[in-house]
Amino acid sequence: MFDLPAAPRYHLTRAPLAQALAQVRFPLRARLQTLEGVAGLQDRLEDLFPDMREQQVHEVSLVLGPAGPAEAGGGSSRSWMFTTEAGSSLIVAPDSATLSVGTEYEGVEQFGDLFKAVLQALAEETGVRTCDRLGVRYLSVAETPPTDPAAWRTWFRPELVGWPGGEVLASGTSLVTSITQTQLSAAPVGELSGPPVAVQAVVRHGFVPSGSVVPGVPPIALQTPAYLLDFDLFVPAAQPFAAGELAAQFQSLHAQIDRFFRWTLTDAGEAHFGYEEKA
Repeated sequence: MFDLPAAPRYHLTRAPLAQALAQVRFPLRARLQTLEGVAGLQDRLEDLFPDMREQQVHEVSLVLGPAGPAEAGGGSSRSWMFTTEAGSSLIVAPDSATLSVGTEYEGVEQFGDLFKAVLQALAEETGVRTCDRLGVRYLSVAETPPTDPAAWRTWFRPELVGWPGGEVLASGTSLVTSITQTQLSAAPVGELSGPPVAVQAVVRHGFVPSGSVVPGVPPIALQTPAYLLDFDLFVPAAQPFAAGELAAQFQSLHAQIDRFFRWTLTDAGEAHFGYEEKA
């Protein structure tokens, strides 16, 4: 998808990552609406996710069309939130499972292993046979220091900063918000040869003011102005619910996100976020 070299193994001592998410959607499993139906999944995941709570989610979707965004009809869905001792969460609904890790993220190896365990449990305990959609999303929030509110302009490449972060704005003009969204599609070849159809991506980046609420699981309320990098890659096609194959696709999608994020950083960005390459 991205004509960029693979990112080396690296660590950021002050990483801007706010959330890493992995999601699978599947045909409706009515049993997951009930305590009895989810009991086997709870037993299977108890060592990883010792706490389970019920939650009612009011569903509101967006429909994009010629007239622009509009709210579609919603309803109420029963779902279950599993949590780890470290704070990671897994939300299981009758037609989806979403794994979310925040600032406690320890790396793709740990996150990928956790996601694979979830996939195996879903396949073996709930009878899910088809994956309708596999998605991976990494959301970074680079908060700007009060002493240097324009510092973000030096952390990321000029292609990302764009004209709002350049010298176009006249003195006395304040940048309130600037978000760019790009949608991509890539054939399933090379590193992405696992998915059955083209891989889709939505990349959002830009500056947002304090008080903004960024959609996530859970949503993120910003206390300071920040620069966002939001990478959402997904496979929008039905395929067998094979845990090993889906886990491999997760790794491929993550590798694309990782190489793009690495490319975005300038030397000043590396210094600010504490970039260190690993052996």
